[in-house]
Amino acid sequence: MKYVSKFTYYDFRCETCKTKWQTLVKPDVYTIPCVACGKPAKRLISAPTISLPGTDPAFPGAYDKWEKKQRTKQAEDKKFHDEHGSDKKHHSYGS
Repeated sequence: MKYVSKFTYYDFRCETCKTKWQTLVKPDVYTIPCVACGKPAKRLISAPTISLPGTDPAFPGAYDKWEKKQRTKQAEDKKFHDEHGSDKKHHSYGS
C-alpha cells in the first residue's frame, strides 16, 4: 500500500513584512501567521509538486529495480569468471 501524505509544501508571503518562506501544511490551508512578524500570510500560487517513481527510498521505482537486476547479473558474471577463468565466454548482459 502506497503512503500518501496529507501535508504538502507550499510557499507563503506575509502581507505586512513581505517575508517569503516554504512550509508543510494541509492543501486546504491558505493563510497562516508570518514566521517573522506573526501577521497573516497568504499562500502563493506555485507550480505543483510531483513525486516521480523511485525518488522516494520507501517506494522503489522501475529504475531502482533495473539497477538491482544489473548488479545481480554483474555479481553472477564475476562469480562465473572467478570459478572458470576469464577465457570462457559468458555474459548475461551482452556479447
